[in-house]
Amino acid sequence: MTSVRYGHLVIVIRHCGVMLTKELFLKRVSDITPIGSDNPWTVDDFLKENKKELLGYKHIKSKQHIFYPGEMVNANVDEWELSTFCLLLLDFCKLPKKIRQDILCLKHLRNKVVHFGGTKDIPEGMYISYIEKMKRIFRLCEEELNNEKLKSELDKIIENDQNIQQKDVEEGEKELKQWFIEDQTFNIGISIENDGKDVGEVKTDLLDYHMKFEEKDRSTNIEISISIGIGWQGEHKQSGELAAAQQDISSGTTSPGESSAKRTFRISIEKIRGDVREMGDPDFENVGPGSIIFKFTCSSVTSLIYLLDYFSGPIIQRRLLDMTMAIEEMIDDLVTLQVYVPSKAYEETIKTLDGVLEHGEGYRSIAYKRQKLSAKIFNDPLYGQIELHPLCVKIIDTPQLQRLRHIKQLETVYLVYPGASHNRFEHSIGVCYLAGKLLRVLKERQPELDITTKDILCVEVAALCHDLGQGPFSHVFEQKFIPAYTSPDAGWKHEMASVKMFELMLRENNGQLYDDFKRMIPSFEDRDIIFIKELIGVRRDINGENWPYSGRNKLKSFLYEVVANHVTGVDVDRWDYIARDSYMLGMENGFDHNRCIQHARVLTAEGRKQICYREKAAQDIYDMFYARLTLYRRAYQHKTHNIIGLMVCNALHDANDHISYIGENGASVKMSDTIYDMKAYTYFTDDVIQMIQRSSKKSLEKSKATVERIVRRDFYKCICQTQVKVTEQKDRFEKASVQENLFNRINQKRIDERDLSEILEIDVVNLDYGSKDKDPVTNVWFFKKGQEDTPIRIDKDQVSFVLPDTFAEQYIRVYCSETDQELFDAIEESFAEWCKENKIPQPKGSRKPFASSSGQP
Repeated sequence: MTSVRYGHLVIVIRHCGVMLTKELFLKRVSDITPIGSDNPWTVDDFLKENKKELLGYKHIKSKQHIFYPGEMVNANVDEWELSTFCLLLLDFCKLPKKIRQDILCLKHLRNKVVHFGGTKDIPEGMYISYIEKMKRIFRLCEEELNNEKLKSELDKIIENDQNIQQKDVEEGEKELKQWFIEDQTFNIGISIENDGKDVGEVKTDLLDYHMKFEEKDRSTNIEISISIGIGWQGEHKQSGELAAAQQDISSGTTSPGESSAKRTFRISIEKIRGDVREMGDPDFENVGPGSIIFKFTCSSVTSLIYLLDYFSGPIIQRRLLDMTMAIEEMIDDLVTLQVYVPSKAYEETIKTLDGVLEHGEGYRSIAYKRQKLSAKIFNDPLYGQIELHPLCVKIIDTPQLQRLRHIKQLETVYLVYPGASHNRFEHSIGVCYLAGKLLRVLKERQPELDITTKDILCVEVAALCHDLGQGPFSHVFEQKFIPAYTSPDAGWKHEMASVKMFELMLRENNGQLYDDFKRMIPSFEDRDIIFIKELIGVRRDINGENWPYSGRNKLKSFLYEVVANHVTGVDVDRWDYIARDSYMLGMENGFDHNRCIQHARVLTAEGRKQICYREKAAQDIYDMFYARLTLYRRAYQHKTHNIIGLMVCNALHDANDHISYIGENGASVKMSDTIYDMKAYTYFTDDVIQMIQRSSKKSLEKSKATVERIVRRDFYKCICQTQVKVTEQKDRFEKASVQENLFNRINQKRIDERDLSEILEIDVVNLDYGSKDKDPVTNVWFFKKGQEDTPIRIDKDQVSFVLPDTFAEQYIRVYCSETDQELFDAIEESFAEWCKENKIPQPKGSRKPFASSSGQP
């Protein structure tokens, strides 16, 4: 009597397979109707058009009467078998890639069932796995067909796992075996049943050892070698082309005129090596006609577990599928590949671990010697213990990156909020971590994106280096200090300096870091350096007709959205500073970036690949922009912080000609010129204020007096302020026009002839959701559940009816560096008049009402 689970699986594969492939075939026949035909093709049209090629198949020729029954008689597809539909779909119907993969997966399941036989029941876990694979095949094919009746019939067969008729099982088993035999012109099966161990089992064993190491307080940082193989064997003579392809892989050569299949096979192996290189750089231990075995040396038990995670995860399945299809093309037959750990390699690994557990790390004759190249654990207040790649550690240990320890993340906000004393250094590490996290999730979720280990590492490096060019006091330096020394057309931005600092980093130390890049980045190319610089440099238009970058092509355009997304504003840089700044300021943060990562997906929209989000994440993205606005309103543009920033800027202006730094050629470089000399810029940090304060130079007395006022908290005064609702760009006020109008009014009310520009500052603060006066979420693409490949836009009314109608506002403030009550009164009166004239709210905190110039209240 046939076992129940085996019998049910046979019936599911046979009956469901026939129903599904039949409907797919009929749809494809109609879809491939030649352009210009009056009516859609019928099955007979298809058979007639392809008769010569079809009769070249033994399977078709032996049953010619079924396919070509004679004149005036139509072919009856109800008489066709599963093998026929699969043959026609794969070889004649130009299937979409996803559906082709599903049909191949159906054939693989057939192989497993035929090899297993029905003498004993299939293990329950294996049976459930096979059924789930069938369900996945059905779901994807059903999306192609959109046939509810078919879906219902398939569900009934899958759910009916008890009422199994022996006769149906025997007929199905016979048909599947015959199909298998017909496919086997060159038979390849799995070669390792008795010579290896399942990767998943090895991973389970290692997790147990990891716990034992922790219980005994043993370090898991020990060097471990292990071999992992991809194996198969043939019952007949080996394919010469396959053997030659494997030989090329082992020697690292490329054969002239190699076939497409051979090239795909070689590239698949190279991609596997690239995927795992950061966990343990692999060598080929053995390459034979029946297997490929990699040898890895990992730096810790944890790294080895990560390695096995890869070899048992979804990305390797994509690689194996590519290899399978390439081998099938080379040898003209069906292939099943298996990943395994050879018994000898497994036994040696376990022996090593047992020895270290028993005797400690001294048991190993090969000590852990790669400490200087190892990953490093950072204990971050937001993310806990995070591990960074050895190359990132090398970068962190450079003067250019260490410089960021001395530049405050929030400029002088720590003088308003005492906890906000964190630096650009820890922010850069956080952005690096989030960039890697997001890309690894996308890589696992969408293997078809072909996100390589090299891509991830390059983006992580860019994330780590994106703020290298920030000057002392960040935005005060970039937006207030430097513009006074450069032409308006120069448009200097800190991103320019970030690129230059990155280049200096690679040049210094006799080029050692550049050598580390070449050694540690998998399959390193010079364009990887270009790619990193493009990620951290000044933005370019990636939505234009011509692709503006050369580091990566347009197929990987989404990589340019990870660190700094200039299209939607949703990026890991923003995620980190919102979380980190809120935490250090002691403010509540209602936004959780993990939900965005959980719901992210890359889709093609507007002609390029973009990072999109599940529609249910729309509220989270609004929360992100609102959290950003809140930080700007309460901290980044706090009036006292802005006043201190103005005072710092004044102190730097007064000291500019009297403080210098040593540049690359040994010359002295004053502060405003450091943007042209990155060696000097390396030493220019926030501590310039302490340098001024400690100085005894007479030339710095004026600058020092300003710094002393900051220390004593004798700040300039905010005389008055108001806010402006911005619904359109025309509603915005520009600083120059506001200043001219106010200064004219104030001068009419005072006798003092001092230049107001020396004692007053007009501060025009723009607050918005990140897209000026527009709803920023209109720039973001989303997708719906069940329609994951279709990008859509979402209107805010689809998210919530209590979202704002206005997404921007302005604060207009007047600061004064002197204490003069008569001047204060003139300022307040003039400002009130200006507000009334422009129909905007009266100043906040006005001490008395002011009459208009016409005498009206």
